Amino acid sequence: MRTLATTLKTLLNRRAAHCPQSSVGIGLRLRSLPSPQPLRSITAVPLGIDETGQPLDVPRGMSVLIAGDPRTRVTTALRTLALGYARFPGTRLHVYEADLLGDLSALRGLAHRYIDTTHGSFTIPAATDDLNHLADLIERRAQHLADLNADLFAAEEFVRRVTGKPVPRLTSLDDMRAVEERVWAATGIHPDRIDPETADLHPHVVVIGHAIRWALSDRDAEAFTTALTRVTDQGAGLGVTVLLGTDSSYLSYFPADLAPAFRYRISTGLTKPVHADQVLGALARQSGIDTTPDRLRRPGQGWIADLTSEPVYQPFQVYDANPHAFRADCLRLTRSRARSGWLTGDAATRSGK
Repeated sequence: MRTLATTLKTLLNRRAAHCPQSSVGIGLRLRSLPSPQPLRSITAVPLGIDETGQPLDVPRGMSVLIAGDPRTRVTTALRTLALGYARFPGTRLHVYEADLLGDLSALRGLAHRYIDTTHGSFTIPAATDDLNHLADLIERRAQHLADLNADLFAAEEFVRRVTGKPVPRLTSLDDMRAVEERVWAATGIHPDRIDPETADLHPHVVVIGHAIRWALSDRDAEAFTTALTRVTDQGAGLGVTVLLGTDSSYLSYFPADLAPAFRYRISTGLTKPVHADQVLGALARQSGIDTTPDRLRRPGQGWIADLTSEPVYQPFQVYDANPHAFRADCLRLTRSRARSGWLTGDAATRSGK
């Protein structure tokens, strides 16, 4: 029987014999996403494997756009990332599920906010309201950091005396968490102001599957995408992340400023060049990258673009988070959170906590 190690060895030999980087993919499939276990890093979530067969992660806190033609594993990639975030107990999941018993419904028991078509004609307005609440939260957090910066600056003399360094400048929640305790003590800033629970600084992750198709009017669609763009564009660094999965047929409904708000973008297979350019950027195709899906021989393979600075493109194979394993993993996580008191919002109400 051919083992995974043998498959990887064959893959690497084949790549070495042909070219350093294939433009179409990597030709390897993993059977399933591992069950919940300690993550490799607290700063990243798993997506799949790279062209060498090594685990490929996405930086935690980076919003991700996932797009592909039908049956190219868009939802599989979305489930994989959502499950990775769900493994962090303090994370509040906001799940917008396009179908009553759809591919993301297993997250219902974990979700801080869960919105599906049971809301009827109010589905998109309900999701829009939730996004606007998150946008307001982002603004409050930005002001919170500004207030902390002002207090740090006012106490700079004391901080220099204690640390021999200038006061840190906070531009994100990660910056705040990196500050030494002695700095906070020197400034007299109360610990409650930097405590995730007391100061409401827990991470929020919005998981959206094809939600744009809920829109019953142009007004609904515009309000939803405006709120989504606002959250995606301003949430980076302030603890609000968006994972958006969409079928390529809905890309034409995207406003011009939505895709650029995502610094990480994934193509699981896009046949039309206009869609490939919209998701990965025109530079990808100009570099020779072929996003055409090969559902028969290369299911679940695609490209991920890191556009945080200079564009970086990498082929990958998504973990195959099949629905049955996904539901089992979500159930285990729900039970674990319930025992630890980490169910919040809709999940806590549903469990009677």
